[in-house]
Amino acid sequence: MTNVLIIESKLQDANALKRMIEQANPDYNICGVVNSVKDARNWIMNNKSPQLIFCDIQLPDGSGFDLFGSLPVAAPVIFCSNTQEHAFKAFENNAIDYLVKPFSSDRLQKSFRKFTQFRQLFGQQTVSQAQDFNHAVSNVSKYKSSLLVYYQDKIIPISLDKLDFIYYNNYQVNVHTQNAQYETRDTLNSIINSLNPHDFFRANRQFIIHRKSVTSIQQYFGRKLLVGTSFPTPEPVIISKANASEFLKWVEGLNKVPEYSVMH
Repeated sequence: MTNVLIIESKLQDANALKRMIEQANPDYNICGVVNSVKDARNWIMNNKSPQLIFCDIQLPDGSGFDLFGSLPVAAPVIFCSNTQEHAFKAFENNAIDYLVKPFSSDRLQKSFRKFTQFRQLFGQQTVSQAQDFNHAVSNVSKYKSSLLVYYQDKIIPISLDKLDFIYYNNYQVNVHTQNAQYETRDTLNSIINSLNPHDFFRANRQFIIHRKSVTSIQQYFGRKLLVGTSFPTPEPVIISKANASEFLKWVEGLNKVPEYSVMH
């Protein structure tokens, strides 16, 4: 049984989240519901630590960040907010995910998968110690969940789940989704270092590809690999001989950070 604490300013939102969690997985037990920084602090100090916390950012007597900035909490946190503006700060405060209200059951399930991944990576003994936990969270949360791109005269976030590939050509880096193409000012080198290596691979000097997009692999000239993808690309996606072994391990799901022999 996984004990979950809900810190939510609005009772209606707290009850809705409670129902969503219980419907998503009967093994999740709501061990407490509080609506302020003060009540949350008292609850945490006087009860056994939960395994997971959902925390609203805007609370009546402060922010969720105030709580975790002043109190060592040995549990991962999923922050909830009405806007995207606090996302970066959230990952500096024990966050493993950030939900923008209103969110769907499918989006909540994605948060639970992140939580499950965290527990598999670090185990229960790790999260029982606040110092070790904070180190573990920093390792998990260092990867982005979205990229900022330029669209017309705006800067907008693109969820990495929607991303098919990132392509460099003629000094320009573009982010491609199924339905659109966006410009980014980052380099491929900078971007790949901020992405979860379980999901993304630096194929060559031109491409970063998402795991979900790989449909086939075949031998190519000089012991290179030609990657078949579920989307059209401006040019063939070719893995060099030097990176072929790491690519095959990545496709098999071995969670090792690739060491690339070519970088832009």
